[in-house]
Parts: sequence; structure tokens; C-alpha cells
Amino acid sequence: MEYTIVNFEQHSVIPVETFLHRIFPAGLYESDKNRIVRERIFKPRKDCEELALTLPVDWEAVKDSSDRNWRMQLQGWTMFHPVMNFFDSYEDKNEIVDYFLAIARDWYGQYKNDPDNVTTSRMPSSYAWYDMSVGFRALILAFMINRIGFFKIPLSEADRDILRCLAEKHIANLSSEETFSLNNHGIFQIHGLLALLTVLGADETDDNVGYALARMEELVSSQFDASGIHLEHSPHYHFYVLSTFLAVIKSGWYARSDLIEGRINQAQTKKKWLVDPLKRPVCVGDSILTVQDSVDFSGENFQESFCISDFHESGYGIVRSAWHKDPNNSSMLFLTAAYHSKSHKHRDCMSFEWFESGEKIICDSGKYGYRSDRYRNYFLSARAHNSVEIEGFDILKIKPYGSALNSVEQVSENIFRFNANLDYPAIKHSRDIYFKPGCWVVVVDDLDFVRERGFTQWFHLDKRFHISSLLERSLYCLDSSGNEIYIDCLNGSVSPIIHYGDDKNLQGFISENDYCFSPALALGFKGFGKSEKLVTALSLTEDNREDALAFVAHHIEPELLKKTVILNERSSKSILPNIQHQVYLDASAFSRAFGERTNRVYIDNVPLTFYSSFSSECRKVILMLPGATKRSKGIYDFQRHSWANDFKDFDIISFSDPSIRDDNNISIGWFQNSEKAYGIDALIKFVQLLIERDYYKPEDITIFGSSAGGFAGLKLANELPKCPVIAINPQLYLERYTPSHFLGMLESCYPGLDRNQVVKKYSTRLSVNLDGGARESPVCIFQNVHDESHLLRHLKPMINRYKGDITEFNFGSGSVVSKTGLNIVYYDDPELGHSPPNKETTLKMIALVTQSMYE
Repeated sequence: MEYTIVNFEQHSVIPVETFLHRIFPAGLYESDKNRIVRERIFKPRKDCEELALTLPVDWEAVKDSSDRNWRMQLQGWTMFHPVMNFFDSYEDKNEIVDYFLAIARDWYGQYKNDPDNVTTSRMPSSYAWYDMSVGFRALILAFMINRIGFFKIPLSEADRDILRCLAEKHIANLSSEETFSLNNHGIFQIHGLLALLTVLGADETDDNVGYALARMEELVSSQFDASGIHLEHSPHYHFYVLSTFLAVIKSGWYARSDLIEGRINQAQTKKKWLVDPLKRPVCVGDSILTVQDSVDFSGENFQESFCISDFHESGYGIVRSAWHKDPNNSSMLFLTAAYHSKSHKHRDCMSFEWFESGEKIICDSGKYGYRSDRYRNYFLSARAHNSVEIEGFDILKIKPYGSALNSVEQVSENIFRFNANLDYPAIKHSRDIYFKPGCWVVVVDDLDFVRERGFTQWFHLDKRFHISSLLERSLYCLDSSGNEIYIDCLNGSVSPIIHYGDDKNLQGFISENDYCFSPALALGFKGFGKSEKLVTALSLTEDNREDALAFVAHHIEPELLKKTVILNERSSKSILPNIQHQVYLDASAFSRAFGERTNRVYIDNVPLTFYSSFSSECRKVILMLPGATKRSKGIYDFQRHSWANDFKDFDIISFSDPSIRDDNNISIGWFQNSEKAYGIDALIKFVQLLIERDYYKPEDITIFGSSAGGFAGLKLANELPKCPVIAINPQLYLERYTPSHFLGMLESCYPGLDRNQVVKKYSTRLSVNLDGGARESPVCIFQNVHDESHLLRHLKPMINRYKGDITEFNFGSGSVVSKTGLNIVYYDDPELGHSPPNKETTLKMIALVTQSMYE
């Protein structure tokens, strides 16, 4: 079909954003606009030097052909993008049109005889008919035709002929099925085609208009999946393409299509998933850290603690803190396991980024840019990402697999699991990532090859980190603020390799902006074989490291339990001054070391941390359980441990409450710990371990605590009937305690459940219900009569419900403790009230019970 350019005057002004994929306000060029036009300046990117165009233009960039993006933009006439922004306000519009016509004549003179259906590769020798170049030129042609007509700018017949020929040649090229690209470049092709058709007066009955509409529907469907995720492996391009489509829709030329607007609306809702808590795109694929101000985290569900993605078909898996949470206190892990096409795809299958507390921890190496050089090759390579580089394996030479992501799920309290896998005849790679926000990441790579191959598991740290120490396969790094990260590879057959800004071997770089890169730590674990399992823990503190290794030992790699002593000997951390600290990833490895120690024993994912003073001469022990702690002391509070020398005939174990953690600010937790890892159960198992090892007989283990410690001790009484239990002013019904403390505990230990849900589901955890008939040793509750709240709201109701013998007497009366029943001993201290009695009085209370046991 032929189109003629006549009756320009009939055209109205079409908004500039209809033609431009990016809008820069005209005022941005206010000081330079005359110079841009008169000196004919071409500067497509900030990092480029400006070029004053002279005729004839070197359209093929013979002098410098390495920058592919620059060449594409030259052929796409993007020297007119700034001009289009200020065209309507520019005083001498004839001056602009003269510039435009000069460029148009020069280009047409060189390419007018080319076939209309020229197609090119992704890296062509000439960009004259490159898909995106043609689309850009078509939009600029349409804009200029529209403005020339509206502002009644006179044209000679020769120039009118040039514009007609250019328009028809571009319409012919863009309406050819052979030249169409089903990727984001195709958007500019089809929109450029429809722009030309519109300004030339074509209506919806025109075959080319119908073709353009159908192609744009196809493009939207191929660019964004049904959930609205962009399918070109780059969160940055999600925003780029979405903004392009929004401009496309604003034209009004696609109003007949419900599909286009519906899919774009879906893409709008997914923007928030593809940025970190600072609203910067996750840097996988061709992405850069440009803050996306259009993202809105407000108005989301404030009840959630963490958000989990549910669009696995895209190949993106995400776990992040609730949307409303302050970025400086937020966590996020983003896994990419997608290969839909080669567009913007890096060799980054199953790579991930990890964000914590306002900073990246583990980073993708970034985009770099499209200049064809050794650095571009590096940033595209498998070794530039947080995945496994496999010898002889290039994913981009294999047919796209779509999504390799199988699941993202919560597997236990605050622990999430990502699973993805690649399954080829010669190479199989399955990856599990376990994520405990704010604490650690554990990466498990199962590799299975038909023949032996070399492989390297790579991790790229944020550029602020530097190495503090390296011991075998354990790396310890710090940043300038003292933030830590521990990286432990638990596979003994691999060797560590470290690079930092290594230009010779091209490793250890981070690129956050186009053509800019910085040195950063790259850590690899290198091996060779047919079948390997690589387990690597990345932890933010030493405590988190211990927790991560305990998780690995109990859930992934049981062999690690045998290495407990070796791992612990590397720890230099002390909780108490001048006292050695020992950690046991498995309770079965615990041994009673004589002398003073602090210890951590993991039992069913509960970290029991305690002070111990063991003597070879003692066969009896007192277990001291903590009441409320002062958070100024830190998270470990071994209450009354300094009294160890006052007990000549007893060993001492003083526990800290595992409910008190760095990630909360509670001061009292009653050993609740968490919904799926109940601290009281772990305590019971530890006491049973002491008995099974024959360290102590049950009747020689005295359990002591006041207030919250008394509650915990009484919770052990039914399961340990032969152990004497002493409690001072204990809580017995936690719901009746100070609401702020009770609700604080619920929020920390039972996140995601409201008060009613916890009370209904875990009522037995929240109250003491003693079984008097099962007891073989005394339970003794000391109650200050001036602590009226605990006396009236806790003790009296329990006495009324108790079934069994009760002995009640006053402290100091000379009465004897009953060995098998419940003893209530009242004391009178009006000054202290609920506060525990002084050391002298407390020792007398303990002696009253222990002496009765051994008379």
C-alpha cells in the first residue's frame, strides 16, 4: 500500500511521550538546546563523549565499531531525542527541521537502495536495519511529520519526497514478518510502524494497522508472563519495558485490545518484587542500580513478617521482609533460575543476591554494558555470578529451558527454602538455598556429571567487604563498620580461590552502572569429579554461624556432627571474660569438661547456652534458670553463675533463655523460644542427657529458678519427677502476667499468630499444671506474701486446682520439706515484693530443700 504526505495541517499535536521511550523534561536542555541543534551534538549516554555530526555522517562507525549500543543509537537517529523534548517550545522550528532534513537526506542517500526486508543478527556488521534502530527512526520520522504538519513548516517538493520515501520504506520494513523481533526491540518496531501509519492517516481498516495491533498483543504476551513478570532475565528491563508500554498505551492507538492493558496492569503490580528494599532493581541479567521512584510499598498487608513470591513460572524466587518494614531492618533473597531467550541473559542460572539491613551482602556482578570487550565477556560469564561454573558447559549454547525454579517455601520457624535444578543428559545440577533472614544463607549444590569435570562454586561479596582471615575453606570478612560475614564450605574435596579486582584473570569485579566497575571479593570453591555435594554456609555473625552449621548438621549433612570439636577449636569468641566457650552442634557430642566453661548445645534447633562449673569431686548439680534479664547485658545472662563457689557439694549449670535474641528486644521469654522449637522440650532433653551419661542421678539434679525461671523449672517437674524443683515467686499462668511482656514474647516467639491463636493452640505451654501423683521428689514454691499479684493471680488459683498433697508453712518456722509432695513456703519481705531475695536468703532456701533430700 502506498502512503502520501499531504494536508499536514489536518494533524493535531501527538504528545511527545507517545514517540519517546524515555522522557527528559525540556528544561533539562535549556542551557544547551541551541548548541544541540546548531552544532548537531550526538551524545547517546552520559558516559559517551559528545560528537558534533558533520556530513556525510560515518553511519557505519568505521573508526570505532566496538560500542554496539552507540552504533545502534547513531543509526536510530537518537540525536533527535533531546530535540523532540524541546521542539514545541523552540523558537526557530525551521532550524530544527533543517537539521532533521539534512540528517534524513544523508542517511537516505546511503541506504535507499537496500531491500525492504533486511534482517540482521543480534550483533550485526551494520546497524542500519537493526530492529531497534529501525523502530527508533520510525518514531522520530512520525514525530517530525506530525510537528511539521501541525506547525505548518513549509517543505520543498524534494524534501516532501524524501519524507514520503523514508516513511514508505520504513513501513515496508516494519510490516514484514521477516524483520519482526519478538523481544523488547519489537515494541519499537511495531509502535514505530503504527506511529507512521497514524500520522499518514491510515485507519483501523488498514491491513498494516491490523498487523501492528496483532503483533503488539503478541509482544506483550511474550514480554510479560501471565503473572506480569518480564521475561528477559533483567529486573531493570522490567521497568524499562513497562515504561515503554505505558507510553505505548498512552497513545490510545491500542484501545481495542483488552489483552495489552490487562497484562501491563499485572506488570505494574509486580514492580515491587523486583527491587531491593531501597527500590533498586536486583542486579541479575542486564540490570543496574537505578532507584525506581515509581515503586510503592505502601498499602500492603502489615500483618506479614515475610513475603514469598508465587510466580515460579517466571524463574524468579523471592523472600523478603514485609513491604512496610524500614529498609535498614529488612532482609531479602532473590534467586534467578530462568532462561526464556538470549535477550539480556547472562550465564547466571540459579544465581542469587542477598540483601540485609540496608546493604547488599552477596551481589550479582552486574550489567557492565554492551561494548564488545573482555569486560563484557566477563560480566556475561558463569564465573561472574553466584552459581556454579562447570567446565565445558555454556547454557547460552543450549535451548532455553524456561523456568528451573521448583519451589519457594517456608520450612520451619523463619527459615525458607528455594529449590531449582538443571537437568541435562550430561550435566545435572540441583540447588537448594536455605535462608534465615537477618542471620544466614546455606547453599547446597548437588552436581552429577556423566564424565569428570572441573567446577567452581562462586560467591561475590559486596565491594565494602575485605578479608580478615582464611582458614582452609572458612573465610571471615569485615567491612569498615565492623559488619561480619563468615563463609564456610563444608566439602573437604574442594579448594578455595580468592580474587579481588584481578584484571589479569578477570575476576573480582562489581558493576553497578554502565561501563563502571569496582574491585570486590570473589570467593570460589574449586573441585573436580563426577558427583559432588557442595554445602556452603554464609553467616552474618559468629552466633549465626554456629546456628547455620547446626542447621546443616541436623538437616543436610549429618557427617558434619563428627567435626564438631574441630569447628569449635577455631572459635575465638568468649561470652564471659577469661572463660572458654565451647559449642556442640549436636547434643550427643557434649561432654562434661571440668572447670568453668560457657557452652552452647543445639537440641532440636534450640540453642541452649549456659555457664558450667564442673568438679570431678561433685556428683550433684544445681540447674539455675533465668528470670527477666537486663538487655544492657546483652543476650546472654547466666544469672547467679558467680555463686558457683558458694556450693561446695554441687556443680552449677546456669542457663540463658534462648528466647532472648539479637532480633528482638524482649527481656523475658519463659523458654518459649519459638513455635516449632520449644525451649522447655530442649531443656528436658538436656537434663535427660545428663542422666543417660551417668553424670548425675535424677534425684541429684536440683532445678532452681525465680519468677520466669521458676515457671521454666516447674514446667520440667512433670517430665523429670525425681528431680527436686525450687521456684521463687514464679509465674504460673503467663496470660496473667504484665501484658506488655506477655505480648512482646508472643510477637517474638510466635510471629504470625495473634494472641488468641497462641492461647488456643499452645495453652499447655503457657501455664503450669503439676501432676502431684507422679512426683518422687519435692517441688517447693517460695512465695513472698507481699508479692500480691503472684500470690493472688498465680499461686492461689494453682493451689485450688492442684490434686495431691500440699504442705504449707512459713520460711524460718523450722518446718521440714515434704519429699514427695508440693511444698508452699511463705516468706515476709515487704521491701522486695516480687524481686528475688538476696543471696544469703536464697542460699538458705535452696539448702532447706537439698538438705531434706539427703538426710
